[in-house]
Amino acid sequence: MHVLHAWIRWQDRLSEWLGRLVAWLGFALVCILVFEVASRQLLRSPTNWAHEASTLTYGVYAILAGAYTEKWHGHVRIDIFYQRLSQKGQALVSLLIGVLTLVLLTLLLESAYDFAMQSVAMQERSLRSTWAPIIWPVKVMIPVAVLLIMLQMLANTLRHLCTLLGHPVDSDPSATDTRRDSHGEH
Repeated sequence: MHVLHAWIRWQDRLSEWLGRLVAWLGFALVCILVFEVASRQLLRSPTNWAHEASTLTYGVYAILAGAYTEKWHGHVRIDIFYQRLSQKGQALVSLLIGVLTLVLLTLLLESAYDFAMQSVAMQERSLRSTWAPIIWPVKVMIPVAVLLIMLQMLANTLRHLCTLLGHPVDSDPSATDTRRDSHGEH
């Protein structure tokens, strides 16, 4: 059980670290857009690359943030019934949903991998602008993101299993969220 708890905490730290790293893509996105606006408005010389670069950057940002979002249970769920359950009842429902989600993510991973490898094989470029950037690296990020979400989903699902078995996983202080509202809640 100790090894399982250690892996769950390690996975939480990995998702936290990657989430904080991926957040910098938001800064890069803002820089791209500010540069485009300045070029267009001040220099009267719009770029031929900024719109597409911002789209590709945002795409990577959005998909790679999935594991971080899963770590903090930020995906959509309906709490109206869930919150009325006991801790073990919540763990059971979350375990069942986690297993089902992992099955679906496995199917998605297979399709995403095929999609990405097809793009790599043809050295795919975008044809949406005269810039024509390579886009296969962005498409490779799709199966990478799905795999990272799967790993965090597995950690969360195993955390619920541990709770059901009477061995709840202590949260790792190095991976906790320091952002709290005035009531001490997330």
